[in-house]
Amino acid sequence: MNYQAIRAAVESPLLTAFNNLDPAVPVYFDNITAVPPNTTTEYVRVNVTFGITNEPTLVTSVDNVRGAIVIRVFTEKGRGPARNQQLINTAVTVLNTLNDTGKPSTGVFFRVGDINGPSFSATDQSPHFVGRIDTGYVATDLS
Repeated sequence: MNYQAIRAAVESPLLTAFNNLDPAVPVYFDNITAVPPNTTTEYVRVNVTFGITNEPTLVTSVDNVRGAIVIRVFTEKGRGPARNQQLINTAVTVLNTLNDTGKPSTGVFFRVGDINGPSFSATDQSPHFVGRIDTGYVATDLS
């Protein structure tokens, strides 16, 4: 099972999409980059989890993985939800594009399920307005 390739199948398109915005929005992934302490700027946090990683298949050359993706968008609090919703839409577009991509002959075939959210929250302790979406996924390692 190639967990790094599965992560890359979702993380790379998200990173590209947020880097292509003007201005670019920093994206932080699991155990790779840390959000600067006390930051008040906008950023995106992506968590990819693995659930069932040994699902049996009909052929031995294919590995299936089921898991979840949680995307949180942090924007400046007190300025309304529009920017947060705009960034959430960027993430949703990327996830939907993954479902529209054809099945390759090698590599990782990635599909997401229904997207939950967005939900929004803000606390007195945080300088951010937070939007969140999450979805399940199925990834097939075709290597």
